[in-house]
Amino acid sequence: MANDTSMPEMHYINLGRARQRRASMEVQARAHGLALTRFAACEAAAIDEDRFAWLSTRWERPMTRPELAAYLSHRALWERAAATPEGLVILEDDTIFAAHFRAVACEVAASGYDLVNFETVGRRKFFKKAAASDRGRFRFTALVRDKSGAGAYYVSQAGARRLLAASKTHVAPVDAYMFGVCRLKIAQVEPAATMQVHLLQERGFDVGLTTTTSIHQPRQRLPLTLTNLGYVAKRLRTQLRLAGVQARRLVDVEFRRADFDHTVFDDVLPIPAADLDAEMRRYWPADQTPS
Repeated sequence: MANDTSMPEMHYINLGRARQRRASMEVQARAHGLALTRFAACEAAAIDEDRFAWLSTRWERPMTRPELAAYLSHRALWERAAATPEGLVILEDDTIFAAHFRAVACEVAASGYDLVNFETVGRRKFFKKAAASDRGRFRFTALVRDKSGAGAYYVSQAGARRLLAASKTHVAPVDAYMFGVCRLKIAQVEPAATMQVHLLQERGFDVGLTTTTSIHQPRQRLPLTLTNLGYVAKRLRTQLRLAGVQARRLVDVEFRRADFDHTVFDDVLPIPAADLDAEMRRYWPADQTPS
């Protein structure tokens, strides 16, 4: 195993009221021997109306307040990564670590990629054929184009600087921004080293807690009106770029799901309820009892 000194800083994004999620991250960190730092998430309600009106209209459809708040939270951590030679591991607070996560974290900064996605959300991605770096228990597989999943990733210093440079003219939901707007050298960890709580539950895992999300909700298709023509044009440009990637499936690209090994989550789940409860008690105000 690599030395701890090779492990980059790890930060997780957490709203102050999301105490169970915070407890989950801290309990897991101790179990895996990780040093995590909490980053206070941007509150959707705290975004002023003028800023929201300006930033939320710059993608392929109007962004919601939770989407913009998530983007701004990640962007703040990209600024830290851009100032950190080893880069940064950025996590959302509904992340569950697989048994091999720590081993991956020890090697990711030396992988040579701008961005490495630890998680899978079960959707297919565009992988470059025969482009995997095998590390024994896991591998880094090169991606031509990712599609979703910004819950757990590593970003290098150079990658973070490119993300920030593009943010001068672009805004989008975090995963669409990282994988669609920016052109980074990206890899996927296989088998996936993290997964979000609700996705593990959908696969039948007893995680030990339950979470909900207001970010990834079904969106209605925009009606074709004069007001929406700008959004439609942006969407068409994205589809044209994707068509080029699709064409490469005839040559050097395969469109598939990231490998998932249930045993690496079986080994660590469920998170003990007693540990979660004990951790949450640390966050209760002295004059308040748990409800």
